[in-house]
Amino acid sequence: MQQIGVMTDGFDRAPFTDMMWSPPHIARHLARAGYTATFPMTTFEIALDAGTPEQLLGDKQRAILADPEFTWQPIKRSAFKTRLEDARLILNDGFAENPMFVPPTAAEYLFQAGDMMWIIDKRISTVVYHRGRPAGAIIAIPDLNPLVKSVGGRIGLSAPFKFLQHRISDTRAVLIYQSVCRDLHNRGLNGAMLYRTARALQEAGYRTLGGTWIADINKPSLRQAEKAGARPLHRLHLFTRKLAA
Repeated sequence: MQQIGVMTDGFDRAPFTDMMWSPPHIARHLARAGYTATFPMTTFEIALDAGTPEQLLGDKQRAILADPEFTWQPIKRSAFKTRLEDARLILNDGFAENPMFVPPTAAEYLFQAGDMMWIIDKRISTVVYHRGRPAGAIIAIPDLNPLVKSVGGRIGLSAPFKFLQHRISDTRAVLIYQSVCRDLHNRGLNGAMLYRTARALQEAGYRTLGGTWIADINKPSLRQAEKAGARPLHRLHLFTRKLAA
């Protein structure tokens, strides 16, 4: 569910890390083979220097930011595994009712996200606690795709230098996911997290934020993306076909 689907539009726009990308002929081949496009999704891009994060704030979001019962913790190396496990619990709770979502175990999540410790920017990812328990998480990382392109997809002698150069000059980040525990839905925490992250990204010198896919049926998240000034980047679909008896 994280890297999902086949691209059907937006092929001229560069993807961010963790975004699915496939060439145009894949969807055409599937259609010719009798598969039908379903479950439409969109990825997004936000120009951080083109708007103001304050547009994300309403009364609910301001109340969350002012409430001392909510504490905000960055994801940094010294507490990486603890924060990552809390982020997993928040993901599993907040996404529990999403279509096709399968909750990752601690081992699965660490296998996939453990190496993130070496690239994470502690300024732009947050785990939120409400009265001491995990409540919300927003996971964002620097976009690594320009680095992968610059080294030609190979780890050569110049790779360490290019990595350091990339860390200094990178202005693109990608929001991997954001989640809020279900008992806090519709309280404004999602918007408050996105506001704080947008502010942190701007202060850290990032100019563009990519957002991994949102399904067309997820109207609340689409409204939030619109409030943030996001523009559509790619279209994705699942392809289905009935199996013969």
